[in-house]
Amino acid sequence: MTDIHLVDVTLRDGNQSLWGAVGVKTSTVQRMAPLINRVGYHTAEVATSTLLATAVRYHREDPWQRLDAMRAGAPDTRLGFLTTGKRFISFSRTPANLFQLAFELLRRHGVTRMWVIDPMHDMKSAMETARMAKRAGFEEVVGGICYTVSPVHTDAYFQEKVAQFDHCDAIDSIYLKDPAGLLTPERLRTLVPSLRKGLQHKLINELHTHCNTGQAPLTLLAGADLGMTHLHCALPPLAEGASHTSALQLVANLRARGHRVNVDVEAIQRASEALQREATLRNLPVGRPAVYDESYYRNTIPGGVLSTTRRQLSEMGKAHLMPAVIEEAQQVRADLGWPIVVTPFAQYIVTQAALNVMAGERYKQISDEVVDMLLGDWGAMPGPVDPQLLDRAQQLPRARNRQGRQEAAPLSLAALRERFGRGISDEDLLLRSLMPGDQVDAMVNERSSRERARSHGGSLGLRELAGALSDRQRPLSLSLQFGGATLTLRGSQTADNGSI
Repeated sequence: MTDIHLVDVTLRDGNQSLWGAVGVKTSTVQRMAPLINRVGYHTAEVATSTLLATAVRYHREDPWQRLDAMRAGAPDTRLGFLTTGKRFISFSRTPANLFQLAFELLRRHGVTRMWVIDPMHDMKSAMETARMAKRAGFEEVVGGICYTVSPVHTDAYFQEKVAQFDHCDAIDSIYLKDPAGLLTPERLRTLVPSLRKGLQHKLINELHTHCNTGQAPLTLLAGADLGMTHLHCALPPLAEGASHTSALQLVANLRARGHRVNVDVEAIQRASEALQREATLRNLPVGRPAVYDESYYRNTIPGGVLSTTRRQLSEMGKAHLMPAVIEEAQQVRADLGWPIVVTPFAQYIVTQAALNVMAGERYKQISDEVVDMLLGDWGAMPGPVDPQLLDRAQQLPRARNRQGRQEAAPLSLAALRERFGRGISDEDLLLRSLMPGDQVDAMVNERSSRERARSHGGSLGLRELAGALSDRQRPLSLSLQFGGATLTLRGSQTADNGSI
């Protein structure tokens, strides 16, 4: 039997899969971190660059303060970060100097474990990313092989790709990432031995799979039977559906099968109950077990992209187009040469599908990101590209303007400081370099107003008040008088659940 270590993905992948990447706030992290810390997880995945951006864009919250809140609330739990491809925050290529700065900041704010995948399986690029992470001080770097189904993604393809990690000193271990939940127990039993044949020095011992087809709970058990020691799971209500297997049910199933899992089940239950209360109070969706749908193996769209696309179409008043967009995405992927439907390509594929559906004509408008893909910005496609689509893209101004033009060298960090202000912090410098200025301005103004209120006893909104009362480092006391009655609220230095 196998000694199993659980990886919690609730606040990152669960949020992204079921809450459109915007449901978790800093206050959520402050409440949940101490509860998560008690479970005994091997690692808690806390962010991707996408979630750093959504903290700024949708909540006007400082994402670095959110990481600090997690580190303060869960001091005994490793914090993990997922990076995908050659991008950070933006959906275009990120200069190497900003990438390195981002990794150094993540390490500075308490993140010690990193998962590295390249969505085009450019393994050389992934290994360079791993080296950057090690230079930044990451203690553990896990290289990923990303699973999908297509005519070109065969066992031989995956084995050749994973073998390239075997001699990379910057990669400590390897994990199998199934972002769309396509794996079945039967497929895992053939795939994992095949991958291991390509490895002599590295272990592939970690499994990440979603519940989109309802098979993830059984697939994880099959992984444990195969000796995979690190399994990803989530807390209800951010489990099931397009998210991950419920931690509670996974532990019960593993133990029933005879595997050993050293976690506190009561702590899992308490954390889940706290998260459920938040979902109820904020009217956020709750994950439910998925009904098996064979057609899902045709579109392979990850849960996070599905929920985000559904939200975006609703905001545009076009929610009724969702089924047509999903159907069109299948053709777009085939035309592009079967890229894996994972960030950022999942977003590119679905966006192009939406453009096709809304225009009523295929490729009447081609997004800049798809043009860049076809021009090789992310490497060679796994399979053949539709020649008519490639020819059409090459005739567009974005492609013609690039012909014969030498790419401008990225600005140095010193030059960026001159642009944004010499006194700017590294954290704000990175955000301003990669995000729209008005969004960062709104975040900075909100942060400043909160800091002024806390420092000078100014007025607090309900959100700021709740955050101040739950701050264990600087507990706040507040007294309200109504005639002869006095109500006193005190933030507790010892409370570990963020309650008042």
